[in-house]
Amino acid sequence: MLEIKKNALSDLHHLRIVTQKELRQLVPYTPQHILRLEKAGKFPLRIRLGQNRVGWMLIEIEAWIASRRAASPPPSPADQPHA
Repeated sequence: MLEIKKNALSDLHHLRIVTQKELRQLVPYTPQHILRLEKAGKFPLRIRLGQNRVGWMLIEIEAWIASRRAASPPPSPADQPHA
């Protein structure tokens, strides 16, 4: 039974919508910068949930973060913390 619930939750993951507050925890950009990126086609578009409420698809935000990470050069030895 627990396995069925886990599968159901993982199936719903692609449908999860994050709020603006949750987005700020994932992507530390200002709302204005997010809007500029959206308009430039460089960030997933928001979804209007109501008159004063928007959200973003979590799976799209995660894919955007992964693409940014893949495009980033590896850190140089000078950037590594000293032990």
